Amino acid sequence: LLLWRVVIEMLRGLRACVRLRALQCAVKARQAKQARDSRYQTPINSASRHQNLKDVRTRAASMSNGGEESAAKKAAAEGLVDSEGPTIFDKIISKEIPANVIYEDDKCLAFRDINPQAPVHFLVIPKVRDGLTRLSRAHEGHKEILGHLLYTAQKVAKDEGLGEGFRVAINDGPGGCQSVYHLHLHVIGGRQLTWPPG
Repeated sequence: LLLWRVVIEMLRGLRACVRLRALQCAVKARQAKQARDSRYQTPINSASRHQNLKDVRTRAASMSNGGEESAAKKAAAEGLVDSEGPTIFDKIISKEIPANVIYEDDKCLAFRDINPQAPVHFLVIPKVRDGLTRLSRAHEGHKEILGHLLYTAQKVAKDEGLGEGFRVAINDGPGGCQSVYHLHLHVIGGRQLTWPPG
């Protein structure tokens, strides 16, 4: 009987140690994520700060009010489909407007979506469009950047704690609900996703 009590007390102590270690790991992971997020905060240029922030707020409001679908229809109505003109993403790349950048290299940029559809939702974009306004405009010369974008998407997804799974989506054209004509990958996760997607 005394031996059983000793074993039970040892198991209770072991369980408490495991809980403490799990809590320490969770705190450490959260601190590392916060450090990564703060390290990649994009500075705001003061020259056009007011207008750029207004553009971002307007875009976020239009997406939350009427959804991405209405933003895509608006872009099509304004003649922005396949436009080579500067987009909101070009302004993010040039750091004219703020973005919560979570990854950057010489070829691409990853930043959090302003209207997240899941606990984790970020975009991966090429820094140079080179005619890639949408996926259907890709040609053989784009193979390298397309592969790099997908590789970066999975790398950042793992860094964001999406080891259990995530979804990569590319909207193409008005029928595909594309609202910004600068190729971009949506990476979504952090919750159980359903099928069909929409």
